[in-house]
Amino acid sequence: MSDDTSTGTDGAGSGAPVSEATRTIDNRSSRINVRDFFARYGLLVVFAIVVVIFKALDPEVFLTQNHVQNVLFLPSSFVPLLVLATALTFVLSMGDFDLSFGSMVGLSGATAVALMVNFEQPVWIAMLAALGVGAAVGLFNGFLISYVGASSFVITLAGLVGLKGIEQLWTSNRSITIPVGAQPFYVDLARNVEFWDLRRPVFIAFGIVAAAWIIMDRTEVGRYMYAIGGNTEAARLAGIPVARIRLLGFVIVALLASLIGILLTAGISGIRLNLGDAFLLDAYAAVFLGAAVFRPGQFSIPGTIVGALFLRVIEVGLLSLQISNAWINIAKGVILIFGVLVSQIMLRRK
Repeated sequence: MSDDTSTGTDGAGSGAPVSEATRTIDNRSSRINVRDFFARYGLLVVFAIVVVIFKALDPEVFLTQNHVQNVLFLPSSFVPLLVLATALTFVLSMGDFDLSFGSMVGLSGATAVALMVNFEQPVWIAMLAALGVGAAVGLFNGFLISYVGASSFVITLAGLVGLKGIEQLWTSNRSITIPVGAQPFYVDLARNVEFWDLRRPVFIAFGIVAAAWIIMDRTEVGRYMYAIGGNTEAARLAGIPVARIRLLGFVIVALLASLIGILLTAGISGIRLNLGDAFLLDAYAAVFLGAAVFRPGQFSIPGTIVGALFLRVIEVGLLSLQISNAWINIAKGVILIFGVLVSQIMLRRK
C-alpha cells in the first residue's frame, strides 16, 4: 500500500518538471517565431502603415489610378531607382561597391544624344555606342577590382569623378536638345503604350527586375555571387571563378546604368548635365533597406523591390503633402541609416 502510494507520488512529482519544461520550450519557441516574423516582414508592416497614413491624409489623390500611373511609376524617377538598385544588388551581394553608376548614366546618355545631334549618326549606332561605353567602363572597373585587387570603393569613386569629366568634355559642358520631330524612334522609347496607360520604361524596368531575380535566385551565377559575398576565399577554394563573377557584376551595373541613361534622355529629348547624380543615394538606400526584409542581412532582388517602392512611396507621399525637398532628403538619409543598421545587425546575428 505504501509502495503504491510512494510510486504514485513519485510519478506526480516527476511529471511536474516535464510539464514546466514543455511550457518553457513552447514560450521560447513562440518568442523566436515572433522575432523571426518581424525580422523578415517588419519592414512590410511599416510599409503598410505608411501607406495607410498617407492615404488617410490625402484620400482623393494618393494611390488613385491616375496617381500611380503618372506620379508613383514616373519613368524619370521610379524606373531609374528600381533598375539601378537592382543592378547594385549584384555587386553588393558579393561584398563590393559601385559609386560610378550615376556618372555612367550621364555619360551614356550624353554619348547617344551627342552622336545623333552633333554628329548626325543613326539612332541604332548611337544606342549601341552608349551601351558599348557602359560595357567598357564595367570591364575596366571589374578588371582592376577582380584581377588587380584594387578596392571597389576607391576605383568606382574615381570613376564617379572621371566619367563626369569625360561627359563634360564630350558635351562641351552644355545641355544638348534633340530637335522636335527628330529621332522619333529614340524619343518614343519613353512614350506611353496601350496597356494600363503606362510608359514603356516602366515595362522595361519590370522585365529587367524579373530577369535579375531569375539570375540571382535560380541560376548558378546567382549562387556563386552569394557564395563570394559570404566568404570569398572559401568560394575560391570551392572552385568558383571568383574574378570572372565579380567582373560580370560590374559589367551588369554599367550596362544597366547606360540603359537608364538612354531612357532618361529619351524622356527629356536631350541631355542635361549631372543627369544621374540624384539616384546614387536613393539606389543604395533601396538596396540596404531591402536587406532588412525577407532574408534579413542578405541583399536580394525581392527585398530591393520593396526598398525601392518604400522609398518612392515616402517621396511621393511627402510631396503630396507639400513637404519641402529638404525634409524629403532628410527622410531618405534616415531610411538609409536604418537600412544599413538593420542589415548589419542581422549579419552579426547570423
